[in-house]
Amino acid sequence: MNISVTVFGKVNIDTFLYIDKLRIGENHLCLKTFTDIGGKGANTAIALAKLNVPCELVATVGNDSISQTALKRLEKFGVGISSIKSCEEQIGKTFIVVESGGRNTMFHILGANAYLTPEKVDWTFLESCAAVFVQLGIPAETAQEVIMMSKRNGKYVFVDPAGFSESTDLQILAYADTVAPNEVELLKITRETEIEKAVKKLLNIGVEEVLVKLGRRGANLYTEKASYHVDAFDVEVVDTTGAGDAFNAAYIFAKLNKFELRDALKLAVAASALVVTKVGSSSASPTREKLVEFLKLKGEERLAKAVLEGST
Repeated sequence: MNISVTVFGKVNIDTFLYIDKLRIGENHLCLKTFTDIGGKGANTAIALAKLNVPCELVATVGNDSISQTALKRLEKFGVGISSIKSCEEQIGKTFIVVESGGRNTMFHILGANAYLTPEKVDWTFLESCAAVFVQLGIPAETAQEVIMMSKRNGKYVFVDPAGFSESTDLQILAYADTVAPNEVELLKITRETEIEKAVKKLLNIGVEEVLVKLGRRGANLYTEKASYHVDAFDVEVVDTTGAGDAFNAAYIFAKLNKFELRDALKLAVAASALVVTKVGSSSASPTREKLVEFLKLKGEERLAKAVLEGST
């Protein structure tokens, strides 16, 4: 398979618990439960594959039957899995409590994800892909090496800093073309209290673009020369899990197809809007056809046509 994007990130089994409202110290009646393949790496790779973008996932799972089921599901979606390694540790797990308004609270067990070390990476990926996605929930030395080597080899490098720890050096992002945090993550990684100052700090170390996910308020895009804002689309929010991952995938799709920046941002916001109307994580991301249908419904005919004609 021709690979457009190599994805470095986590693979988890996500268990969802849907409740009315989370109250610490109290017992809760669970309205329903749901299990899905998750992890930012798996979610983003699946979201790319659903947009018909050829991709390969580099990750670490366990050697148990649950891990095998996860691999089969990834393959069914069209994600390349030949670079996924196994280890003795259990597959990563996330427990997600979703309140009735769609807000979620997560509990993570890293498991096998902690074993994605640099020596497990087959660096020949640099010869075959156009873009590289990296999440910072994987070991910091792996993320740093992948980001640096990818940039030096002329790849478009997109980084989602979710999982950035207090001990991680901000310079890890210096080689990234695009960094896409949510508002809380942006302030945390830069140790700033204002969005504008935080963005400036990232641009000053060498980041080309900063995408800030603002949830119900849409998203912002900043470069040295310009800034853009796109409002969120008006949809009924069921579950916000995975919205940021679909956002990432749609933006990468737009960059590979050389969309104007504002269109790329709008497409990413549209993809995330579709996700929040459904339950689950990877299963909630839209296909290219669904995204085109949604854009037409929202009066975005020109953008819908560009997505339909996209080459990847």
